[in-house]
Amino acid sequence: MTEQHPSIPNHRARLIFDPLELNYDFGEQHPLNPGRLRALVDLLGCSELWDAGDERTRMNLRPASIEELSLIHDPAYIAAVQRLSEPVSSTMTPEEEEQRSELAQRYGFGDSDTPAVPQMHEVSAVITGGSLVALSAVMGLPEGGTFASEEERPLHVFHPQGGLHHAWSDRASGFCVYNDAAVAIAHVLQASEAKILYIDFDAHHGDGVQRAFYDDPRVMTISIHETGRYLFPGSGDVLEMGNGSGRGYSINVPLEPFTEDDSYIETIDPLLPQLVTAFAPDVIVTEHGCDTHAWDPLTHLNLTMRGIGAQIKLAHQLAHTYCNGRWVALGGGGYALYSVVPRAWSKLWAEMSDQEVPEQLPQEWLERWKPVWQAALEREQQGQQIMGKEASQEEFPTTFNDRAELFPPQPRRWEINYTNRQTVGMVRHLLIPSSIRQAFPIARHRSPLSDLFDLLHLNRSSTPSRIRTLQTMRGPILLRDFSPPSLIERLRPDRGLSSFARMPEREHQLLLDIARSPDCALTVAHTPAGEIIGQVTIAPADEWWEGVENLYEVAIEVSSDWRGLGIARELLAFALELDAKEDMIFFAIGLSWHWDAEGLGISTFRYRELIKHLFGTQGFVEYATTEPNVSMEPANVLVARIGDRVDQRVSKQFLNRLIRSTAFTPHW
Repeated sequence: MTEQHPSIPNHRARLIFDPLELNYDFGEQHPLNPGRLRALVDLLGCSELWDAGDERTRMNLRPASIEELSLIHDPAYIAAVQRLSEPVSSTMTPEEEEQRSELAQRYGFGDSDTPAVPQMHEVSAVITGGSLVALSAVMGLPEGGTFASEEERPLHVFHPQGGLHHAWSDRASGFCVYNDAAVAIAHVLQASEAKILYIDFDAHHGDGVQRAFYDDPRVMTISIHETGRYLFPGSGDVLEMGNGSGRGYSINVPLEPFTEDDSYIETIDPLLPQLVTAFAPDVIVTEHGCDTHAWDPLTHLNLTMRGIGAQIKLAHQLAHTYCNGRWVALGGGGYALYSVVPRAWSKLWAEMSDQEVPEQLPQEWLERWKPVWQAALEREQQGQQIMGKEASQEEFPTTFNDRAELFPPQPRRWEINYTNRQTVGMVRHLLIPSSIRQAFPIARHRSPLSDLFDLLHLNRSSTPSRIRTLQTMRGPILLRDFSPPSLIERLRPDRGLSSFARMPEREHQLLLDIARSPDCALTVAHTPAGEIIGQVTIAPADEWWEGVENLYEVAIEVSSDWRGLGIARELLAFALELDAKEDMIFFAIGLSWHWDAEGLGISTFRYRELIKHLFGTQGFVEYATTEPNVSMEPANVLVARIGDRVDQRVSKQFLNRLIRSTAFTPHW
């Protein structure tokens, strides 16, 4: 059942479809067939989910201009697409044929994946224009159209023919000529100061969009896909994290082949809110390729409509929680043309427009499209020998949701789930700041011996937390450790306290979540008037360090408006005045791309020295380590303090963990 959002009436969700988009057609034998879009529109109509003639839920598109396409694509490439879009003349000389063939090879049209076809420039520009109009409308830009009032402007727009995410700036790739999502995002970046989150749910890595913004910190790209070890385009490793100032803004979550619903949901549900919290976008663009479904002939993931539905609901929730509802959804891949694509994207539109899909598919739709499916299935089964995957459904579906009995458990389920959890752990460790990880803890096995911190927390909770007054040049500041949620609820963040969650109000929610966590200790510095101007969190180490007893990570933040007063040093010292400190190992990591460094106006190496000096006042020393954040970037630093009463076995275990000879292998 679709979750209702009563504050967003139906007319604030729009769907973009133009019959011209059906001309994006590489031929009857090609996997990307426009028949899937015809079947979708027909299913929406038969199910009374969308009326193409209703202007309240429909948006018109227009072709993207050459100037708009040039925001992403090289002029020479656009010119080549235009030339190759011209019909082949029967009077063409052998020399002209050879020149055309060389042009096609140079720009990615020389194979059967993305062949050059007549009018491909025109229809690709139309599709790109649709996504540009959709995102512009949601962002209130002129290109999105004129509306009677701001309340009439759509908040959600679905463009099912969009999502051609493989196209590069200078070549076609993976059935994609122009990268509509990248062009739409680039246009908004040019016209506004918005920060844009792009989430790609397609089974194939969203390489073209990632490549377009790999060094841009205003765009975070998240791609959740089947690992490139076995699937086109072969990219999308966790370590593809961005370049330069864009470091940390490209997120990849490669999943194992035959990943099922439970493992998929276990991946996206905890991970995506953490990443969105960290980035604080103004709008979310999602690509919902449904080639993740078990019946898709070109991939090896094993989702059903349950997993796809969870993905859709989460995207909707994230848009309302973090972006005031601003959400553009695109179609993308999906090659089970009639049995999966129409159902999956109907569910997506129903979620966006606050409707419920019926249980049964309409009989008139089944009578029209089942024969088409049967003919297509025969062709698929012949071509699937190359992919090594056969269609598994026994019959054409008659319901929007899948029958569980058609999807038997995978024999390697435990191994697949285990590997996916490792991947999530690596992403969390590499790309999510410690404060956010602490606010979004994941379940993990802990040693029965690692209870010192719990006992300390229990003892502190039975007595009032400590309060100390710190005199500064700007007046007194109150320090308080083990801050309870009731205190954090009464306080408010200073406007400069936004290093970890980007916005003060989100920083406040982050601190409240940490205060509520039984595994974390939160120390705050606040003014007598109730403004939080600094915080220190202490929490159990994450998955990278799993197995080391009594190991805790320390993170510190001071408002950019209160720096230079010695508050960080005093706050850190106060937070670490623990009775059991000598029984614990504390560590902290300073990162050159850490958001706390952005407002300091110093070099990354100077930031490294600042971290060493600050923690050095509390007995921390720098350690060499193969921890990936540090080993991949010499400007980063890891500092640690080993308590005097720490068992030598545990101390040795920690020191051995600092230098690993193997890849990331947490113990679950």
